[in-house]
Amino acid sequence: MADEPKIIIDEDWKSQVQREKEEAQKTVAAQEGVAETGEEAGQEPEEANPFMSLVHSLAAQCLLALGAIAPPDAKQITVDIEQARYLIDTLMMLREKTKGNLTPEEEGFLTEALAELQRGYVVRAQQVQDAAFRNAGVDPKNLKHK
Repeated sequence: MADEPKIIIDEDWKSQVQREKEEAQKTVAAQEGVAETGEEAGQEPEEANPFMSLVHSLAAQCLLALGAIAPPDAKQITVDIEQARYLIDTLMMLREKTKGNLTPEEEGFLTEALAELQRGYVVRAQQVQDAAFRNAGVDPKNLKHK
């Protein structure tokens, strides 16, 4: 795994996008909280769902590994495609092992999280491969398939 290429990406524009995304997620979460519980936005639910917390935690770690989110003061990030793959595989195993034992909300949350992470993984894996080709002096756009 030490030979795996790491990509360092400039994060100036990504920081702004991430802040906007987090604000949008907070708004959606607040609206869903009011719709589901009938409580005012911003109030914590009486009991947190441990399964949803686990999925959220693993998904956040995966987003960090993919470079989709960065620590607050980071000027650049390191992409760890193998860690992202491991975390996606872990969520897929979790889905398989809990099949038939989840509430519709939990199942939907897990399915949506997996779909988003897989889409991000495909994009980032392609970028990692292209960077490896460029570092080897090969133009990825001029590769011919036989």
